[in-house]
Amino acid sequence: MKTHILLIDDDTDELVIFMDALHNVPHEDGFKCTYAASAKQAIEMLKYLVPDYVFTDFNLPEINGLELLKFIKEQSRFCNTQICLYSTHINPDTAKQVAALGVDFIQKTGTIDSLAKNIAHLFALKRQPNYYFSNINRD
Repeated sequence: MKTHILLIDDDTDELVIFMDALHNVPHEDGFKCTYAASAKQAIEMLKYLVPDYVFTDFNLPEINGLELLKFIKEQSRFCNTQICLYSTHINPDTAKQVAALGVDFIQKTGTIDSLAKNIAHLFALKRQPNYYFSNINRD
């Protein structure tokens, strides 16, 4: 099954750059990338989608990326969705806030190859789900 990614960025050029980078990321089944141009549009889409990954820019109109990440993290249906702040500049204060949320971040880079490497590294770190077995007899 293809890995489903939601990219949220108000700059449509970023979609082209991100897709070019994804073509350089090895993945057995490939990727499906959905795009939202604003946080409000993403929130509407997330009523119907549960992507594997969400990448959002920080500088979005009306609702910034950090606020959007907080909203997504609060929704139990996205407990297996890995979310990531994807922005040009991430200052130390923002990095601390992102880390406190338990969210990854990738800084937008100057080349497609370096972005592809950063995305591949993030995918390699994908957290495995935690399983809880309540009916195991430990005798």
